[in-house]
Amino acid sequence: MVTKRPRGRPKNPPKFKELMEELMYTTDIFEPDELEMFKGLSSIYLKDFDEEHLTANDMDDILTIAVNKVLETRLLKASKGHTDMQIDTSVAIERLRKATEKLKENLATRRKDRIDPKKFGGFSIVDIAVAYDMDKKRELMDQSIKFKEEEVETLKSELLVGNKQDADAEIIKVEEG
Repeated sequence: MVTKRPRGRPKNPPKFKELMEELMYTTDIFEPDELEMFKGLSSIYLKDFDEEHLTANDMDDILTIAVNKVLETRLLKASKGHTDMQIDTSVAIERLRKATEKLKENLATRRKDRIDPKKFGGFSIVDIAVAYDMDKKRELMDQSIKFKEEEVETLKSELLVGNKQDADAEIIKVEEG
């Protein structure tokens, strides 16, 4: 009996991070500190994308960028203190950086192509400025409320007893013993 495989993307595809951690042999490739750097870099680049819209090309580019950064660091560590290696290292790093820049451009272009221009149509600089002002106003109001709550809490506490020279100070008799 032949079973049909569904076409296209599955309804609940695995998350990219899960695939990366389960399927890639990163522990065989990287040292522990490099692995941490690789995972951190790939996470940072993933934040720029909505995971629902990630394509295989996006994932390949993100992984390659992270690997390039780790390799660049590895080259720098290896050449530290070895003047005979520094020219070769700088050439290799320059190639890695050019490749990384090309990958970043590809990612940016694909991301830009996915943005629906109709969704953001009709916005003017005034609309953006007003939205920014409203956000700032909301932020300042929240901060003001927080400060008022702290002030009330401080007034209720015993921290503001004062000293006998204050006009409104209360003298508290403390029994020693």
